[in-house]
This record gives sequence, C-alpha cells and structure tokens, in this order.
Amino acid sequence: MIRNTMLRLIIPFLVLLPIETLAIYKPEYVVLEKTGELEIRQYPTLIVARTRVQADFEDAGNMAFRRLAGYIFGDNAEKQKISMTAPVIMAPEPAGDGTYWVSFFMPEEYQLADLPSPTDGLVEITRVPATKMAVVIYKGGWSEGNYDSAMERLMRLLSSTRWKVSGEPVWARYNSPFRPSFMRTNEVMVPVE
Repeated sequence: MIRNTMLRLIIPFLVLLPIETLAIYKPEYVVLEKTGELEIRQYPTLIVARTRVQADFEDAGNMAFRRLAGYIFGDNAEKQKISMTAPVIMAPEPAGDGTYWVSFFMPEEYQLADLPSPTDGLVEITRVPATKMAVVIYKGGWSEGNYDSAMERLMRLLSSTRWKVSGEPVWARYNSPFRPSFMRTNEVMVPVE
C-alpha cells in the first residue's frame, strides 16, 4: 500500500522531468557582481525572434508564444525547424499601453542571415545589443503579482548599489507550462549602467 502511494506521487514528476531536462540553448552571460540575490550580468549581442502583442500581462505571453512557437516549429519561409531555447522573454512597450514584446532567443549557431524568414508578418528577427542586466531569480507562477513583487525586490536591492537603471524591465520564464508553478524558475531583469 505504501509502495503504491509512493509510486502515485513520484510518477507524475518523473513524467514531467524529461520536459525540463532537455538540452536547450540558454544565452551565456558573465556575472560581473553578485550581492545576495542580486546579480549584475553582462550579456553578449544576441539574436531573437520576437512579436508584439497587446493584451493584459497574463495573456500576453500565451498569445505571443503561439506565434513564436509556430516560427521555430517550421512556420517560416524555409519550413525549417529551430531548436527551442530558454528563457522566453517578455518586456513592456515603453509607452506603457498594455503592449508587450515577447522574444525567443535563437540558438548560438545561427547568424542573422542564416535564419529563415518568418511567414507570419507579426514575427520579426532582430539583434539585441550587448547589455548589462541587474537580475533577481524567483520561483513561482507566472502571475503579474509575482512579477511585481520580484520587480519591487530587484529595484530595492539595486537602489543600494552604484548601478543605475538604463532601460525597460524584462521578465524571463525558463520552464514549460506543464511544470507545477511552485517549481518554475523566473527572473526579473532591468538594464543597468
């Protein structure tokens, strides 16, 4: 009886484990400073597929994900599949009108000219310049409340450093929607100088 109960508890996690342990590309960065939970990272120039959506915070990621997933799963001019990467990035439009840019990083083996053209006019491929980012990692679901709480923490930690905010905040999601929310890894980031 105990054995059956243990198996019922363990098997769902074992089924989900392969989803999270696939070798997927994550952009490399250099940690310039780490103080408690605050990291200052240097990212190189990166290439992203991105799309702009107008929706509330919690729907924007889902709407954009479908478009971007279509692009990497072969809905492009060459019908070419591109490996999934992490994290998925979401950033508000500077005007603050409920518009967000959602981006997938392209695997490092691609140059801008090597990537297939999107067939969806709402998807674009672009280069993101090298930048320094202040980052706080947090666990939990993808709610706006969790994001706001983590962003407040990031800004509070950043205020006692020499770094100054130089751009719009960014939210990074690392896990699939199939992973239980209490096991998800997320980051809030803001460009700094």
